[in-house]
Amino acid sequence: MKITEKFLIVSILFFSAGGTALYASTDKNIGTDGAVFMKLPIGSPRVQAMGNTGVSIVEGAEALTVNPAGIASSQMHEISFSHLSWFQDYSGNYLGYVHPYGQWVIGANVAYMSIDNFDNRDQEGVPLNDNITVRDGYATASLARAFFMERFLVGASLKGVLEDNYVTEYKNLVFDVGAILKIGRKLSLGIASQNLSGSGNEVVQVQRIGGAWRFNSYLTATLENKTYSDRGSLLGGGVELSLPEELLQVGRVSIRAGYTPSDDLGRNTDDQTLDNLGMQELSGWAFGIGLYSSQTMGYGVGIDYTFAPYASLGKTSQIAVKFQF
Repeated sequence: MKITEKFLIVSILFFSAGGTALYASTDKNIGTDGAVFMKLPIGSPRVQAMGNTGVSIVEGAEALTVNPAGIASSQMHEISFSHLSWFQDYSGNYLGYVHPYGQWVIGANVAYMSIDNFDNRDQEGVPLNDNITVRDGYATASLARAFFMERFLVGASLKGVLEDNYVTEYKNLVFDVGAILKIGRKLSLGIASQNLSGSGNEVVQVQRIGGAWRFNSYLTATLENKTYSDRGSLLGGGVELSLPEELLQVGRVSIRAGYTPSDDLGRNTDDQTLDNLGMQELSGWAFGIGLYSSQTMGYGVGIDYTFAPYASLGKTSQIAVKFQF
């Protein structure tokens, strides 16, 4: 085994083990923290498709939701819009912007999620006719910088979080910090702490730590440990197969897949799409595709789409469009 391969294995195992120790929560605490919508991968179909991993490789506007250090590698202005469709008509939109300014990179985003006609019942379980809307959202301002020829990236974000569950409205101010270390051309390591604050358990905190290995110009693999303040750790991974723009001439095509362990969600019996694909019992997996061209009327244009089955709960999807100029 080569030295670089040994270093990759040892580094990722160290990062994964370290992330597990940062929170002592167990699965019995799931749902005890607020603003759990902050766990959703809105803003980055790429990260979602790779098993909700990518703390060490995120770039541009998508990095604002995962690791603010990722925007430090941006050389162009970028604006990104995405739409996430979740379960039971819960959906949301995301808008992000990245702006290089001297040696620094500034980023900002806003996300809004909601569900209308929420099921409302009295104490006897009788449905009520009240039109209830549950709404969630957040807005972020980020600052990042690269050092040592863009080998070491650091970033921080300040984030306002809103959770309105109709009965009570919560508003919190939290912050994210992160770093990315690139070792050679193949290995990158990343760490990010999200939603840090002193406001108790009103916003779920997330710790991400992991790495990525670029085998060649076509194949990249990720391994990442995610720890939530209301549950234990989840170790997941993903792969991305890309055909570069230089090869296809018209643009770059990326195919992605990833997995993070999921609870047993049973079998789906009413979703025709999952039935046709033979995914009635599949959960934890995600699949996606991305298209990017740097030669569209002088601009960089990208489209990403992700599909994720969740067995009896149904399916989720996300689509994003980004422009670089």
